[in-house]
Amino acid sequence: MATPQSRVPKLIDVAAPGQSSQGEVRAVVLVLPGGSVKSTGRHLTMAEWGLRPLLSQLAAAATPEGIAVHMLRYRMRGWNGEAADPLADTRWALDRLREQHGPVPVLLVGNSLGGRAAFRAADDPRVVGVVGIAPWLPAGEPVEHLAGREVLIVHGDKDHSEASGEKSLEFAVRARAVVPELARVEIPGAGHFLLKGAKDGFQLCTEFAMNVLAVGNRRELLETARGGDLRTVLPIPFVASFAGVAS
Repeated sequence: MATPQSRVPKLIDVAAPGQSSQGEVRAVVLVLPGGSVKSTGRHLTMAEWGLRPLLSQLAAAATPEGIAVHMLRYRMRGWNGEAADPLADTRWALDRLREQHGPVPVLLVGNSLGGRAAFRAADDPRVVGVVGIAPWLPAGEPVEHLAGREVLIVHGDKDHSEASGEKSLEFAVRARAVVPELARVEIPGAGHFLLKGAKDGFQLCTEFAMNVLAVGNRRELLETARGGDLRTVLPIPFVASFAGVAS
């Protein structure tokens, strides 16, 4: 009988409509969805579904530039204490991506539980940047290995969940010691599930990802937030500057 531990993670290739991601790839964006604190149940479909607008925006901007976008489907939905199952799956995915695309730079985008996995996995030398969207960052999460990476944290200012904005703020304060230009932006009125402002937050994340991977110019908001106020407010609406991203 199959056990949760015997399951295999899955990398899902995401391409813009009418375009192929099968050409030469010069960089990769790996998206890590949310999950649960503890569970050996299968991946959380709703967590993946909630990232569909982000995946569409990323693919529209990245595919024409030779940047592949992948989403990781975990073996199980829980972090599960010291097992840190999503982190193990993320390291598996990084190895598969290297086999598939070679030693190209990788940017990690993690939501909630996926944010914790993304920041932990940033110790991989191929990772050049991390985006945490309402990331779950318990007290004491390591930050030293983030040196040399570009970092953006986007959080709703009304998120009082286990993955609260206050926890990501505490993390950002500590991480600034090793990433002086770390940016943290708050979405006004948004809770953990970003029912308000998700589209605008996703646009910011897409622009940041493309900037880190050397595509496009950095917007004024990102310039202001990098090394600036850790409670920089995201203006709503936030108009995308990439032609492929719907505003």
